[in-house]
Amino acid sequence: MKIQTVEMSALKTKLPATLTCLCLIISTSLVNQAKATSNANRIDNSTNNINNKTNNINPIYQKAKTQLPPDFYALYRIVDRLSRANEYDGRPWQIVRSAKYDTQAFAKNANLIPIYNGVLEQLGGDASALACMISHEMAHHKQRHQVITNIEKAGIITQIREEAIAQVLNRKRKTSPVAIIGDFVVRRVIGGTIGTVVNGVLDNRNNRRFRKQQKRVNAIVEKKTVELEKNILKQSREDEFEADKIAYLASVKAGFDKQGCLRAMSVLNITKGVKFDENHPTIKERIAALKVVMEKSKNESLIAEGKDNLFQTQPLTYNLSANQTSLRVNSRHGASIGDDIDRMFGS
Repeated sequence: MKIQTVEMSALKTKLPATLTCLCLIISTSLVNQAKATSNANRIDNSTNNINNKTNNINPIYQKAKTQLPPDFYALYRIVDRLSRANEYDGRPWQIVRSAKYDTQAFAKNANLIPIYNGVLEQLGGDASALACMISHEMAHHKQRHQVITNIEKAGIITQIREEAIAQVLNRKRKTSPVAIIGDFVVRRVIGGTIGTVVNGVLDNRNNRRFRKQQKRVNAIVEKKTVELEKNILKQSREDEFEADKIAYLASVKAGFDKQGCLRAMSVLNITKGVKFDENHPTIKERIAALKVVMEKSKNESLIAEGKDNLFQTQPLTYNLSANQTSLRVNSRHGASIGDDIDRMFGS
């Protein structure tokens, strides 16, 4: 009986430790099994996400990738995303590749986005930098910036001269209307030797008066031309800074890299053939102004709003020109009124 009592006592002592050990083994086994299941689920989820992204590519994008030249496909995707994220999709956009860089190109046609071939070559596949350049041109259109071309400026100066002449002549008529009428009467009525002498005196007087009037006209034209040049310079610089700011905000809103605009500036600075007219701010000035905008920008709210806009809209359709030199990205209404009717009511 004593032996049995001792054995039972020993068993009671070892039993809790044994149970604890078994619990630890079971617990460890369950944890390992849970980890394995979690890892497997992660792999499955990752695979599913990749498959979903592949399967969820919109048919319009799939068609565009097979139909469009690589550069135009990239341009289409960028314009499509910028338009939808920033609600620029109420109008069509025309993308044109150009062999010559032209800072005034956007002003020639409504909603025209010129892309210089040299810039595309220098970008090296940087979609965010290209998006900023495109967004800059869009901003000019959205803000209705007006570019005064050299021909238009010459026309304005001609108008200034005409107004100056009218101003001087009107002032002369107001101060001495009788003299002008008197000249006319004398020339028509007085003849002979006396008439010749009088006419000679009048011609000298008229020549002096003409030179005086011409001098006054030139002074007015010079003053107003200087004012015109200053106003053009001021407005052009303001427009460029504004377009840079809007381009940054719009590209970030569409999900592009926030540093893309700075890289775009650097590319413009080194690309051969890119020359800005004297009214443009320098690249250095534009970069400095852009950095101020970047510091003040609240990117999180921009990105969230852009995602929401993209989620609620469908990819835009497009039309490639027959010679493949330009691409039209249609508005959300489609390429025609018929397309818009089909969109709303079905075909």
